[in-house]
Amino acid sequence: MTSWSLVLNSFRYYARSHIGTLLGVAVGAMVLVGALLVGESVRGSLRGMAEARLGKVELALPSNDRLFRAELATQLQAYLGADTAALLQLPGVAKRPSGESRANNVVVMGVDDAFWKLALEQPKFTEIPEDSIVINERLAKQLNVEVGNSINLRVHNPSQLSRDAPMAPIEDSTASLAQMEVFAIVSDAQFGRFSLQASQVPPYNTFVPLSQLQDAIEKPGMANLMLAGKATKPSDDPLGQAQAALARHWQLADAQAQLLQLPGDKGIELRSPRVFIDPPLAKAALTVDTNASEVLTYFVNKIQIGERSTPYSMASALADFEPGTVWLNQWTADDLQAKVGDDVELSYYSVGTMRQLEERTGQFKVGGIIAMNDPRSDITLMPDFPGMTDSENCADWDTGFPMDLDAIRDKDEDYWDTYKGTPKAYISLATGQEIWSNRFGSLTAVRYAQNGSEAQETLGKQLLANITPTDAGLTFQPARSQAAASVNNAMDFGQLFMSFSFFLIAAAVMLISLLFQFTMEKRTRETGTLLAVGIPAKRVRRMLLLEGGLIAIVGCIVGAVAGTFFAETLLNALSTNWKDAVASATLTYHSSSSAVGTGMSMGFFVALATIWWSLRKLKKQTARELLAGETQEQGNPKNTAKRSTIIGVVLILAALGSIGAVLADGGQMSPNSFYGAGAMLLLSGLALASARLKRLANAGALGQSESLSLRALGKRNAARRSRRSMATIGMLACGSFMIASIGVFQKDAETGADQPTSGTGGFELMGEASIAIVHDMNNPTNREDFYSIDEEALKDVSFVPFRLRDGDQANCLNLNLAQEPRLLGVRPETLAGRFSFIDTMDGLEPGDNPWSILESAREALKLPADVVPAIADQSVMMWALSGGDMMKSKKLGDTIDYTDEHGNPFKIQFVGQIADSIMQGNLIIPESDFIKRFPSESGYRVFLIDNPGERTDEVSDELNVALADHGFEWVSTTRRLGDLNAVQNTYLQTFQVLGGLGLLIGSLGLGVVVLRNVQERKSELALLRAVGFEKSAIKRFVLSEYLGLLVGGLLIGTMAAALAVLPTMLSPTADVPYALLGATLGGVLLLAGVWTWIATNLSLRGNLLEGIQKD
Repeated sequence: MTSWSLVLNSFRYYARSHIGTLLGVAVGAMVLVGALLVGESVRGSLRGMAEARLGKVELALPSNDRLFRAELATQLQAYLGADTAALLQLPGVAKRPSGESRANNVVVMGVDDAFWKLALEQPKFTEIPEDSIVINERLAKQLNVEVGNSINLRVHNPSQLSRDAPMAPIEDSTASLAQMEVFAIVSDAQFGRFSLQASQVPPYNTFVPLSQLQDAIEKPGMANLMLAGKATKPSDDPLGQAQAALARHWQLADAQAQLLQLPGDKGIELRSPRVFIDPPLAKAALTVDTNASEVLTYFVNKIQIGERSTPYSMASALADFEPGTVWLNQWTADDLQAKVGDDVELSYYSVGTMRQLEERTGQFKVGGIIAMNDPRSDITLMPDFPGMTDSENCADWDTGFPMDLDAIRDKDEDYWDTYKGTPKAYISLATGQEIWSNRFGSLTAVRYAQNGSEAQETLGKQLLANITPTDAGLTFQPARSQAAASVNNAMDFGQLFMSFSFFLIAAAVMLISLLFQFTMEKRTRETGTLLAVGIPAKRVRRMLLLEGGLIAIVGCIVGAVAGTFFAETLLNALSTNWKDAVASATLTYHSSSSAVGTGMSMGFFVALATIWWSLRKLKKQTARELLAGETQEQGNPKNTAKRSTIIGVVLILAALGSIGAVLADGGQMSPNSFYGAGAMLLLSGLALASARLKRLANAGALGQSESLSLRALGKRNAARRSRRSMATIGMLACGSFMIASIGVFQKDAETGADQPTSGTGGFELMGEASIAIVHDMNNPTNREDFYSIDEEALKDVSFVPFRLRDGDQANCLNLNLAQEPRLLGVRPETLAGRFSFIDTMDGLEPGDNPWSILESAREALKLPADVVPAIADQSVMMWALSGGDMMKSKKLGDTIDYTDEHGNPFKIQFVGQIADSIMQGNLIIPESDFIKRFPSESGYRVFLIDNPGERTDEVSDELNVALADHGFEWVSTTRRLGDLNAVQNTYLQTFQVLGGLGLLIGSLGLGVVVLRNVQERKSELALLRAVGFEKSAIKRFVLSEYLGLLVGGLLIGTMAAALAVLPTMLSPTADVPYALLGATLGGVLLLAGVWTWIATNLSLRGNLLEGIQKD
């Protein structure tokens, strides 16, 4: 007979005995397969969401407020051999005309039929009728609308002159589309989820006719987003191919520039609708012709000589004039009665952050007078300032500066009527650039001496040859590969749930070990016989291992089937009770043969390793010992008991010492200190329990005066197999400790929320606007003039504003891995004393305001020009940017790659880390670096508000009404922090639930220990029956001794856990789930008691006296 036939016969013969082991293997495989399927389902769901939001899009070219010709998409389509679409995408606000419902942070998109061709599933329509709107399902639910209802939209009007720039108009920051009839509601697959940002939460999307949105914002034919599908002839470098096609077909209009033939053959002028020419474009313009003339025209408040002044005039800086001199035109010289050599003062506004205006003056001497018919007295020197150029009179000017209309005289109106914006004063170019340059540029025009259409065309080609689309902020992004990276590198929920299910797996391993050992101990004589007849011990062990392998295979097959149901149960929990862990994302079940195969393989090897471990002691037993049925435990109980006692006492003293030190210090009770003391108490309890069992095992049957009492016999018998008993006690103690004490890591947003160093920073409200605020909200005059805010409502209220560069949310609410996290620009002094810093880079001196390192890091660390210092939240660096992989966590000094508005690469370097806070999801950089990298990002969109806590609702209501057109979403900081904390808290609750389930299953091990130990003691119990003890008394005696193990294990664990979580339990704001903990531990106690009762009854059934007869 071969080894295999022996193994198969043995497997069939002992099939009933193997059922328990098989179920243990099945539990382990079920957990592993289920956890991996959950991970696959999360990835599959995220992959499906990414497919829906991108459709057939491969590449995207977003340009924000930098508009390009929509026609450019059509020109690229033929060259790329791919479907393309031009969109106008703007932030906005949507509401019902009745005002009963509204939605902020709405994405308004002007689209045409080319857009819908890129959707996964094309809707039934191809074009949207005028005055109609298409919305996605999420927005329809938010507004409670259906097809045929009407919606009002207010959208951001992208001024080509940044609203932070000098001369930017105050009005016209938004446009409205009223009474738009809902034409259709599109599903996710029909581009309802369209977005370039990775998130499992769909945006509020609205779609209107492209031409209608262009007309509403007065930008006909323009777009700010281009999409490209997959090319019919794929390239090895599709991104490079698209960028090359863009460089081939783009025009000056796409670079926000235009060449104009000046009247009277005065030359050709390069100007920009952005008023100030971008530095890369200005550099290219001067490269084309070094003899070109540079022009910088600015608005001055006053030209003054002595007591005489001329208000509100244009002044030009040209290279023709000497520094320190000012030339006046004849009209101004007459008005001021000026002559050469007079001292002249020019007053003008300088625009700072938050449009803070500083009136400055420059002192000059009159260098000459320019006649009104002089070629230099040129009306075309004034650029097209929005809000001024088309005004009928001076009173209608919208300069973005405060104006005293009473100062405007009739002669000033007459000058405007006759000469419009012809400059009244001229200074040197060097002086003009010194006092009027800004982050948007230092020139308003470049003039060439050439004339004619041919020269104009030649200059255009030369300019385009010296500038790239990237210089103008036009760069394609690999949208699809970015989406794939965000999904593939996201947190692995498979590994997460395997760690959550640790006790389930541990319980399965313990059951496998105990049950297989149980079976092997019943077969000791059989094993001894095999050895006695000459079969080598190594071959016997291999045969038993093969038999165990068959058990593992069958168990894994059963576990794999059960694992699919386990995964679906977990996914259902993630959609209901545990939805905070996935930010309420809709997850669908995705099966995977690789996940099932991997889970089964892992389960098989875990089971086989456990069975191999259980067979080790066969090496130490002879055939005679096995034939005699001896299965003695190894070791010296006396020595090990003494050692365990010493360890236990030392650990108790250490626990008491650490608590005493904390209390003696007089400070706040540290959760970490108490948790450490609780862990030491747990280990101490286990060590002392082990010592007690070993002493009892060492005591002879007649070695104690009371050894013949049932109580003494019960104690000694519980220690008969001390390792089995300690395995059970340890499982119960550690499991109950972890489940009960894990609550110490739960976070409460309310605790200390009013403290500046808390996670809220001491702020009461946090708001984010769809449409930026450009004025200083801490200035009462601004609040009243521009937003009509009731000052009484904002008494004792202060604002901290942040500039926002949109990107991926890098926080725990985003299941995807953020590819380019959002950037916030802030002035460090506004956050002084706010939030808690964990650490800063070596070499930095935080001082009284650690936020100041944002400004000082560049010099202190000698950072290169292309590196920007940043501060981030602990969770962002540890988890959000690593996909939950601790090995990939960002550390201080690490960098992330970014690209600025002009296509220049730069790096964000982490120089400081703050504790978990409401700032999670963003990287915070100095405002000075922000506006340098992204000059077109005007205004502020994120605000933190500090106000008296009792007036939070009043302040929120006032701001909601006053700033309704800006689409603010205000939320209390405690709620924001609570939403972020809910993810971690839900993870901990999940661990508690799955750990409790593992503990319940692990309690079955106690029943196995009882069953085996009682079987081994049949003769002893029969003797008790023979000397007169009733069978019921013997049952109570056996039951009580093992319930002592159960209660002991739970008691050790819960007492240690109580010490560990003492600070949390004493906290007035703590939300300790006593009911859940009580139900879990009570369930363990009840179920383990039932297992013990069943095992006792099974072992003691029949005639006990037969045990004496057999012996």
